Amino acid sequence: MATQLDGVGVGIGIGAIAHEIGLTKDTLRVWERRYGFPQPLRSTGGERLYPQEQVTKLRLVKRLLDAGHRPSKVLPQSIALLQQLAEDSGVGQDAPDVELDKMVELLRSGRYDDFRFELLKRATREGLAHFVLDVAAPLSARIGNAWAAGTLQVYHEHLFSEAMQVTLRSLMRPLSEALRGRGAHPRVLLTTLPGEGHGLGILMAEAMFALAGCECIALGVQTPPQDIIDAIPAHEVDVLALSFSASVPVQSVVNGLTDLRQALPAKVAIWVGGSSPALRRKLPDGILTVNGLAPIEEAVAEWRQNAML
Repeated sequence: MATQLDGVGVGIGIGAIAHEIGLTKDTLRVWERRYGFPQPLRSTGGERLYPQEQVTKLRLVKRLLDAGHRPSKVLPQSIALLQQLAEDSGVGQDAPDVELDKMVELLRSGRYDDFRFELLKRATREGLAHFVLDVAAPLSARIGNAWAAGTLQVYHEHLFSEAMQVTLRSLMRPLSEALRGRGAHPRVLLTTLPGEGHGLGILMAEAMFALAGCECIALGVQTPPQDIIDAIPAHEVDVLALSFSASVPVQSVVNGLTDLRQALPAKVAIWVGGSSPALRRKLPDGILTVNGLAPIEEAVAEWRQNAML
């Protein structure tokens, strides 16, 4: 039975945990009842409060579930065993890059100005394409893995995201301005659906579309479906590009895509990408899953070839 506490700061509430880690409240309650974990404390008002050690374990569990492991196999295990399982499974493993590791450490140690300088230095040296593929994407993975392991906090992730977005936009601006109004096709509308607040993935995709010579219309994140539907004819959009992280429930992703596919003309392509496990499922006909950033150029080339037929 959960212990009742009246202190402040003894744990994190269930709503915050669900939002932060990408699990539903119902899922946490079912695990608690079925597997005996998590074992939250209780506030005097009866709210579930999760101590930091349980939060760290939940982050590891979520990563392993995204990689295909079953709840019944991972939830009873200790943090040490889960970390070993993650290592053995290749979850959270990144290609070696001493400079990227150094940047993560700068962020972790609070040297934010130094972190931004290193980011700008890599951007200036490598140019947009290499920066997206060799810095932005793998560094995002490192930050996410460090957060999942509990070695970085949410505010670190927010600082990273802000710095990365500023850097990417400064690199993209000349190219985007040159493409605007040239009648380049496909015309691509980029956004995320409500509930998906991670905008870095769709911004990196925008950079790769621009490098492929596409004119991009970026709506930001969490755009209501009806606004997306209205924007398609207004901007003469050829391709709707959507990004989904693992934080959005799988069924919400599938339902949202199904509704959009039914509402949009068949000539409007829907391309999806991101880390959501939903994208490994069979999606409705007329939806293309683009596995990664590098394949965007090939997908654009194939679209153009088909458009000429």
